[in-house]
Amino acid sequence: MTHIHSLIERMLKLALFVAFLSLIPKIATAQKLTIATFNAEFLSKSMVHIKYGKRFDIKRESEKEQDFWNDEDNRKDKFKEASANVASFIKQMNTDILTLTEVGGKDDLEVLINELKKIGVNFKYWEVCDCKDNVTKQHVAILSKYPLKEVWYEIEGRSIYLEETDGDSEGETGVSKGLKATVIVNEKEIDVFVLHFKSERGGFDSDAKRLAQASIVRRSIIPLLNAGRNVIVTGDLNSERRSESIYRIRGFDDVYEELIQTGNSDYFENTDVRWTYNYRGEAEQIDHILLSSQIAKKSDIKTRILETKNENVSDHNPVIVTVELQ
Repeated sequence: MTHIHSLIERMLKLALFVAFLSLIPKIATAQKLTIATFNAEFLSKSMVHIKYGKRFDIKRESEKEQDFWNDEDNRKDKFKEASANVASFIKQMNTDILTLTEVGGKDDLEVLINELKKIGVNFKYWEVCDCKDNVTKQHVAILSKYPLKEVWYEIEGRSIYLEETDGDSEGETGVSKGLKATVIVNEKEIDVFVLHFKSERGGFDSDAKRLAQASIVRRSIIPLLNAGRNVIVTGDLNSERRSESIYRIRGFDDVYEELIQTGNSDYFENTDVRWTYNYRGEAEQIDHILLSSQIAKKSDIKTRILETKNENVSDHNPVIVTVELQ
């Protein structure tokens, strides 16, 4: 009996100890996360000739050039070569999540994924948007080392805008190249938007259209913020940091939570590069990563821009942001 009582006593002590451990709060450990956004400049098989200095409309080139690029095998080989160049540059970013603009559809992106694997970069999860742009046929995409779920293959909604400064005529637009995917980082869910807005070419009409597109995106963001979600907005927004459309996305026009502009000087370390695209001789930062405030403390945000320095890769520089998740 003494032996049994001793065994029972030891088992009770063990049970009490296990119960005590369960009451001790888990020690929070910082989780570093790196996200990058990059305009890959027409990395699509149907338009890859532009990366090699040819005109948008290949029919405007010489017959010799047309014959070369209209040959399916030649185009396929040059697209694979371009994808390998971009993959090599992506490896330098050393990022966990990568959002891309100016890429092709699913089949084209799979070529890039395979080229990345060849050099030891494995984005296990990736998605491509449904493109509504019948002119450029460009897509946006997300590549992630963390699982993805709840993908929106387009950013739904329409918005009106004034086509002229006097307000006599109205236009209507949507977001032709946009995607949202929820990334799961160690049980933490982050809603990542990838966007490509109307280009700077086109004067007032283009500016007004981008602002309308920003309104559509902000409408999509607000319900997520109100639900306490973590939100990141990325992509080629074709607008500088202090433009009206960027302020609209960030929330300066409403009473909801404002997004953090990681492109502000406060978040850069010692680097001279502050631009992502050179438009008509003027260096601008038009590619952005915007964060909701609960993702990380401002002191835990570090931004850098990696200069491409290779026309065969892209005419844009990527923005790379590292955060310590709260």
